[in-house]
Parts: sequence; C-alpha cells; structure tokens
Amino acid sequence: MKTPIILTALFTILTNALAAQQVIIKGTLRCINNGVTSTRGATNIIIIPSFNPKAAVATTTTPQGYFEINTGWSAKDLRDKNVSLYIITKCSSCKKVERVFISEDLDKRNPDPSKMFVTIKNWKILENCKESELPDIMSEKLLDSAHHLPALTIDGSAQGSAAMGPVSFINLFEKLITVAASQKAGFYKAATLLPGKIKYGEFLHSSPLINTDNTGFNFAPSRNLSEAVFWNAAAIANSSKPNNVSLLANFKNNIKLSSYQQIAPKLYLGMGGIYTQQNEFRNVISQRLGSVASDFDTVNRTHTQKLKEFAAFIAPVYSVNNKLSVALTVKSVWQQFNNPNLIVLQSDFVNNIDYVFFVDDSIRKQHFDFDASVNYKINSYLQAGVSVMNIAGNKLYKDLFIKDSSNQSFVNQRAYGIGLCYKRERLNVGVDALFTDKGLYDAAVGVNYVPANNILLAAGYAIKQQSFSASFRWKHFKLAYINDNNLVINEVRLAKNKLFNGKIYSGFVFDF
Repeated sequence: MKTPIILTALFTILTNALAAQQVIIKGTLRCINNGVTSTRGATNIIIIPSFNPKAAVATTTTPQGYFEINTGWSAKDLRDKNVSLYIITKCSSCKKVERVFISEDLDKRNPDPSKMFVTIKNWKILENCKESELPDIMSEKLLDSAHHLPALTIDGSAQGSAAMGPVSFINLFEKLITVAASQKAGFYKAATLLPGKIKYGEFLHSSPLINTDNTGFNFAPSRNLSEAVFWNAAAIANSSKPNNVSLLANFKNNIKLSSYQQIAPKLYLGMGGIYTQQNEFRNVISQRLGSVASDFDTVNRTHTQKLKEFAAFIAPVYSVNNKLSVALTVKSVWQQFNNPNLIVLQSDFVNNIDYVFFVDDSIRKQHFDFDASVNYKINSYLQAGVSVMNIAGNKLYKDLFIKDSSNQSFVNQRAYGIGLCYKRERLNVGVDALFTDKGLYDAAVGVNYVPANNILLAAGYAIKQQSFSASFRWKHFKLAYINDNNLVINEVRLAKNKLFNGKIYSGFVFDF
C-alpha cells in the first residue's frame, strides 16, 4: 500500500517542479566574418519568440552574438513542442525563422531547478556580418517595436505541434532597412488624433431608435416583436404565437438576429444578438521616436480605423397577468477596434513615393450586464413599456486614445427607455425616448398600418438624429430602408450609389 502512495507523491513533486521551471532559450548567433570559413558572433540582431514577443532580445556585443531569452513559459507547457524564433537583420534574403524543439534532455548541466535551459547550437547567418548586423539605434527601435507585437498561439493538442503564424511584421521592418532611407524615414509614435466620424460605444443607445425598422415602437412593441428581446423583453408575453425567429440585416455592417419560445403557460425565454461594424479614414499626427516636437519630426498620415461592437442577449420573461409582464435580460457586450501606436515611414525620393506602415494595438473590451423591463396594457388601445438597460453601468470606449496616456474617455452604457403605443384599428402610433447619464439621447415617433391581411407598412423618425426608416412586410419576409443620417460610418468600401450604401435592409419574421 505504501509503494503506490510514495510513487504518487514523487510524481506530484516532479510535476510541480516541471510546471515551475521557466524555459530559457540561449545560444550564440554567428555571421560570416570577411572570409567564407571565418565567423564571429553577430551583434544587434533581433530575436523574437513568436509565442511571446515581449521576451524579444537583441544579440549582445559582449560576448559577441550571445542571446538569452526568458520565454515566460513553463517547461510543462513547452515540453516536446516546436517553437518559432523570428530574426530581424539587414539581410533580406537570409533565413527568417528558426525552429527549436523543446526537450528536457537538452538541459544536462543545469544546477538551477527553477530554470530549464535550451541551447541552440551552430546557428549561423549565411551572410557577411556587415550586411547582416543592424545599427545600434535601429536595433533599439526595432526591439522596442517587437515588444508590442501580438503573441501567436501554440497548439498543444499533439506533441511536436508548431507555433505557426504570419511573418508580415518581419517584412514590415525589413522594408525599412532595405529601401534607401531618407531623413524623414524612421519610426514615429502616434501623438495627436484628429477628429473622426465614428461614434464609439453608442450602438446600444442608437440601435433601438435609429438603426431599426421598428422606429417608435421598440420600448412598447405591439405588432412587431422582432427586436423585443433587445429593448423590452417583457413585451414578448403579448405575442399571439408561442415561438418566433427574426432577422434584420443589411449584410454590410448591421445584423440583428433574435428568437423566443414559450416554455410554460406564463414563462417565455428570449435570446438574440446584435452585430455592428464601422470604418473610416482618420488622420493621425505622429512624432518621431526619441525626438523633440518640431515640424520636421512630425508626420500627418491618413489611417484606416475599424470598429466592431456586438452583444448577445438571453431574457426570461414572466407574464404576471393579462395586463402586466416583466423580464430580466442578461447580456454580454463586446467592443473591438484598432488603435494607432507606431508608424514606420519610408520615402523613396527617386520615384517620389512615400511608404507608410502602421503598427496598431488591438483594443478589446468585454463585460456582462443586465436589463430589467416592464410592459403594461393600460387599456385595450394604449400600451406602455419601460426598460432599464445596462443596470451595472459598465462602460465602452468613447474614442481612440494615445497609448500610455491618461486621456481615455468612456461611454456609460446605463440607459432608460420608455415607450407608448396607441392602437386604433388598422393604425398604430408609437413614441419612444431614451435617456442616458447625459440626459435625453433621442426620441422617435413611428406609425404602422395593416392595409390587408399579412401586410404591414411602417415608418418612423428619430428627432435629434433626424434619421428615418420605412419598411414593408409581407407574411414572413420584410424589406426596409433605414437612413441613419451618417450615424454608422462606412467609408472604406463605398457603394457606387450612396443612396444604397448600407441603407437597404432585409429579413424575415417567422411566428409559429
């Protein structure tokens, strides 16, 4: 009985020791020194572990060519894996990637139990040292930029799996080195962001009033419940059918998909998602790294900005009685955009061409939040709805920002929506209003009309944004024109006719 216990204890100790070991990759990178057979250590060469660029190093001058990379990964995670080391040199034709197999038998003389050393032997650049080594200042700038690169993943599903990834960032740096440089060429850091058009962090405020085919009815929906799960889930209890699946999309930058189901006589469950994206050309003023402010040391370049914002909803709904229903919605909200950081500038005066490469930071923000909504039938022709959204008061970024600066702005997502729907035979009239911590965000009025069986005509207008919508539904299918008055920006790929640039929506509503 004692033997299995002892073996188990030993295995546990060995496993913990292996997990605690940090993998250190070291070696000497050599280059050809004058003659074909003579070599020496190559200095100022950038070596980047693809799985952790923050650990990138430059080969030293004393001793020449030596490097030691603390990968930041444990031996347990890297054991029996191939990993990739990228190198940056002046030599554009030299080998750019070195594969290293991590194995504990490579660490035979290490007295330090907290580290596992992996030595790369016989690593050589097949080019003259003068044609390979980077200047001191250039090496420092490239190393600093390498530390900001995104890490690539290592797939650990099978032994010997490789850290695979693009080498586009290496090509970017090498273009700076291999093209004849001018005085203007070099690395620049974003310093000033000129005004842009994209409204960051507002999609959950604008969508119920402006980017919708149900304008004026979303906080007290009656005939059209396709967006109820997003803005007043309590109204789902008024549905004439127990199940629904709905879609509204322009298949360019705005999609809404929702559904709900009756799971008990008084209980419903709704779920859905909203996805929006925007893009624009925005000017960024950048300052040369290591310089003081001057006209010569700044550049103003147009940069492509992309924003993605989306949310997923799940909402249980309870029907208290024939007049009153309540709901609680749980949601996950995401925001993702590229934020300017570094600019690599090259100038070819021979051909009078400027080459500009942007190194951006990818900003991602995610949080969970919840809504509470109430729907109440005042009488047979009047219906009211109230929705308290994003109760936790989480925030999204309001705009781009300069890295490492304190000048970051945010949009509080908490909002209060109220709606009123008046019914008179074929005609319904609705009014919605949304309030945020800044006061009235916007108000909208809408009308819908049933001219014949299975046909619904609707139109609406948002007052402050001065946007409007018009839609036509026949049975399960609908078509809408939504003019948001340039709220959602799409400048990169414009349609030939601006009238139809993301303004035509289509979709379906299946009640069953």
